[in-house]
Amino acid sequence: MLRVDFYLLTADTLDARLNAACRLTNKALSSGQRVFIQTESADEASTCDDWLWSFKPESFVPHHRLGDGAFIAAPVLIGLQTSAESDGVCLNLSTRQPQNIAQFQRILEVVGNDEASKQAARLRWQYYKQQGFSPEKHDL
Repeated sequence: MLRVDFYLLTADTLDARLNAACRLTNKALSSGQRVFIQTESADEASTCDDWLWSFKPESFVPHHRLGDGAFIAAPVLIGLQTSAESDGVCLNLSTRQPQNIAQFQRILEVVGNDEASKQAARLRWQYYKQQGFSPEKHDL
């Protein structure tokens, strides 16, 4: 069954969300899972790409931004919406509900501490509950 976790941040900055995303991605990779990171915009995807390059200077997080040249089968994909190549873990940085959730084993929702993000997260929480899942909340 799909596991859904909401990670509530104390900050509302893009840097805070990307830092949390990098930490969660690194953890998922270390357990052998593939990760799809859904971003709000192309600019945010680009910034996420930059963060993954510099997050841990002593290690490399192999990743590919969908739509950025020919497709590369990397364990971490970044994009605006899921694709056929997406599986494993979906890490959602956007306010949008991820599509095709059946192809994932886990959804990680990273929620900033601003009212718009929290309201969008409440709607996604209700959606998951209506689908029969039991989301869990974690404070970061």
